[in-house]
Amino acid sequence: MQIDFFKRELLGLRQDFKDWQFRMAHGCRAFLDLLTGRMTLERGEAVTTVRQIGVLLIICAILYGVGQFMPIGFDWKCCFSTGQIPPLHVPWVAPTVRLLNPALIFVLTVLGIGLRVRKYRGSVWIMALALISLPTLWVLFLGNLDGLVVFGLAILPISVPLVLLKPQLAAFALLANRRWIVAGLVWAVISILIWGLWPLNLLSFGFGGQEWKAGWPQDITLFPWGVLIALPLLWLSRGDEDMLMAAGSFGTPHLFPYHFIVLMPALARMDRGWAILSWLLAWTPLLANYLGPAAWHFGNLTSVSLWLGLYFARRAAARHPLRQLETSSYEPTA
Repeated sequence: MQIDFFKRELLGLRQDFKDWQFRMAHGCRAFLDLLTGRMTLERGEAVTTVRQIGVLLIICAILYGVGQFMPIGFDWKCCFSTGQIPPLHVPWVAPTVRLLNPALIFVLTVLGIGLRVRKYRGSVWIMALALISLPTLWVLFLGNLDGLVVFGLAILPISVPLVLLKPQLAAFALLANRRWIVAGLVWAVISILIWGLWPLNLLSFGFGGQEWKAGWPQDITLFPWGVLIALPLLWLSRGDEDMLMAAGSFGTPHLFPYHFIVLMPALARMDRGWAILSWLLAWTPLLANYLGPAAWHFGNLTSVSLWLGLYFARRAAARHPLRQLETSSYEPTA
């Protein structure tokens, strides 16, 4: 049984590699036809691609201009811009932030949310909800890097290092696709070869200890007991990156409410009622300002609402596949 399983997985990986080779060869032919002026179907595809890239660059330039007026967040001022990276971060955060500035992070955050909402064929109002949700605004005004993770999720599998910049939830998304799992494992090996056994540093950091809880009451993790909830939900979420992240939020050992930014584009996949409810629940951690530190855990209701909203949407899509094709481009991955 195990031998058949591994044989099937290896054959799948081989087919994935052949598909990648075909796409690369097709793309090269298309741009060669474009450069030489040959009138082929591939040339038409290349022209469309070039136009889309041009529009995307214009949007990025506009967003970059807007980003120049954004206030510089505390995390960027105290940590990322000074190189004083807290040890709870993965080691490739430091070289990554040296290539960026707050305006560029703003561009990639908004672009990542936009690309993922567009992937799910979400409406303009869903796009607005995702952008003005508490997790998104919190990340933008804090000057943190979770928006880069959203952008990375939009261009997997080549962006695994970006996705794993903040792996609290995004790491679970890799379980949705064989190629993403392999890419994650390859990057894990490469990162250990470069930076040594860095995962041991995270394991010894002391998440959930009394000192940590006293300093960071915003950490709403349910670990370790939340694993009992996460495991069956992960099983039911197989092949669905958003459901896997929502399920993983119950079992991750470190979770701030703004980490849910990675799931805000998934509002486009839900019925309107679930989308609005999930968006509203994402704001409930602010009740801690009135009810005390324990109220930060209202953020765990966001996990419940997001997972249920996606679960019912997936069941509805299974019953009405034609309706799913009309309303969303999402397809569960093997």
